[in-house]
Amino acid sequence: MPIRPVVFAASMYLLVASLAASAGDVAARERHSLAPGKVSQVLSLRPLIDTAEGIAIDRRGHIFVSNRRLENDVRVCEILERALDGTVRVFATLDPAVADYFPAGITGLAFDAQDNLYAALPSFNPATHGVWRIGRNGVAKRLAGSKRMLFLNALAFDSRGNLYVTDSIDGAVWRFPPGGIGRPWARHPLLAPDGLIGANGIAFVPPDNLYIANTDRALIARIRIRPDGRPAVPQIAASGFELLGIDGLTADAHGTLYAAIVVSKVLGTAPLVMVDPKTGKITSSTAPASAFDLPTSPAVGRGPLDHKSVFIVNSGLFPEERVEAAPGVVQVGVGTR
Repeated sequence: MPIRPVVFAASMYLLVASLAASAGDVAARERHSLAPGKVSQVLSLRPLIDTAEGIAIDRRGHIFVSNRRLENDVRVCEILERALDGTVRVFATLDPAVADYFPAGITGLAFDAQDNLYAALPSFNPATHGVWRIGRNGVAKRLAGSKRMLFLNALAFDSRGNLYVTDSIDGAVWRFPPGGIGRPWARHPLLAPDGLIGANGIAFVPPDNLYIANTDRALIARIRIRPDGRPAVPQIAASGFELLGIDGLTADAHGTLYAAIVVSKVLGTAPLVMVDPKTGKITSSTAPASAFDLPTSPAVGRGPLDHKSVFIVNSGLFPEERVEAAPGVVQVGVGTR
């Protein structure tokens, strides 16, 4: 058989298969789409036992959530994986091995371009404290230099594969080049705490902007990554009462920022806000506050998941204050693809 017709047939098959997969993804997103302000619980955890915080979504649309589980006075730091069909399994476990005075847990999660998962574990124990790279087989390896961080928190990758991690106590951002040793990258008063927690959530917006939430100072700082990799002087991208208690941060394909406000129920503010970093305008989500329980980390939909939704972790940090919501993950419609 001539080679050219075979190649043509194979190419047509791959094209049709690709189009069919894309159509399937679109159909799946439409089935699970939510109107703006609507909320749906996609992962429910157990009050008084589970405390969630970090979230990351891989290209298949699987949701990964860090969970601190306390059973029979034994503390376990685990990462849960929720598949598209709703099934949940323990993807990996990181032993915190910490003293009882600190309720350590995995604070942040992020995927690299190869879908390897990275987890920030502030255990304050030299054996486990640091950033961990977790392969698809669940095997974890600590990144060089990360055990020197004080309170590592949130993570974000840039388009060159550099990993940036916030240090909430040190008021800094650390940078981990691919395969290299992590070092402090940026320190500035806009990143520093004003009592307890400074630099917290972090998001990268192409081509060269990092956005960092400062919890104590109720602001979002912008740091431009210079061509040589060094940080420009941080500037305020947004600030205001709506950002009091800001925790996690993420960005969509348009560069719009989504921020989770962890103490929104206490202050009577919106638990999710959208921020235009170009103008500093803050828009509150219309999602009902009763659906949230101290929200910590947001992530935009990927793969077959709804691309007009943000998925937010309900931490369940203070279960005695919970009224209607439960710890886990909620899907919030935002109306923008």
